[in-house]
Amino acid sequence: MLFKSGSVQFRLASLCREEFAPEVYRPGVISLSRLLWGSLGGGLLLAVIALASRLTGIAVLFPPLAATCFINSTCVFLRVARPKPVIVGHFVASIGGLAGCWVGSLLGAQIGYAVALKLGFAVMFAAVLMQIFDADHPPAAATAAIPAILPLPMPAYLLPVHMAWGATLAVLFAMVWNRLWFEFPAADIDHRERACGLYMQLPQIAGLAVCAAGFALLCLQRLLPAAHTAGTAVMLLGVALLGTHHFFGIRRAT
Repeated sequence: MLFKSGSVQFRLASLCREEFAPEVYRPGVISLSRLLWGSLGGGLLLAVIALASRLTGIAVLFPPLAATCFINSTCVFLRVARPKPVIVGHFVASIGGLAGCWVGSLLGAQIGYAVALKLGFAVMFAAVLMQIFDADHPPAAATAAIPAILPLPMPAYLLPVHMAWGATLAVLFAMVWNRLWFEFPAADIDHRERACGLYMQLPQIAGLAVCAAGFALLCLQRLLPAAHTAGTAVMLLGVALLGTHHFFGIRRAT
C-alpha cells in the first residue's frame, strides 16, 4: 500500500526483496523495511562497535561512528556508504582534525579564539583530505571536529588507526547485514562490474581485506603484546591501498 504527501512516500508493505530496491529503500520513503530493518541494523551495529571496543580496549569516537551506522543501514545506496569512503574518510578526517587543532591552537592562542579556529581548520582540512582521497563521508567531519572540543579517549597519534578500526567493523557488519536482502556495496555509475562477487574494484577489495586483517590483529592486543603494533601496520597498509589506488590509473578523459 502506497501513500504520498508532497515529496515523501509512505509504504505499508511487509519485508521482502522488492522493499529493498534502490528506488524505495532510500531517504524520502517511509517504509517498514527502513523503519524495522534499517533502524535495527543501525542500533545493533553501534552496539557491536561499543562491545568490541570494550572487549579489546580499542577506544573510538562513538558520535561520528553512530552517524556511519545510520548511513550504512538506512542510506545504503549512497556513495558515502561504500567501504572506501567509510574507512578512509574516518582515517584522513582524523588526521585533518588533529592538524586543524594544532594550527588553530597556534594561531588562536594569540587572539583568544582557539576553539573556533580549531573547529574551522579541523573540518576544512578533513574536507580537503576526504576529497583528495575519494573518501567523502559526512560523519567523518565529526571525527575531525571532536578533538577540537573534547578530550580524546586515546593518545592523539592513535586516533586515525582506531577510527579506521571502528569504521572497518562498521563496513564488515553492514556487508553481512545488508546482503541478507540486497547487494552491498551496491552497484552505481562508477561500480557496474563485479569483482570477487562484489561491486567493487579489485584494489578496493584488496584494501578492504587488508583492513579486515588489521582489524583482527588489533582485536588481539590484550592477548598478544605485539598485536597492536602489527595490527596498526597492517591497517595503515590497507588504508593506503583503499585511499590511493585511484591515483595510479589516471588517464586523460576523451
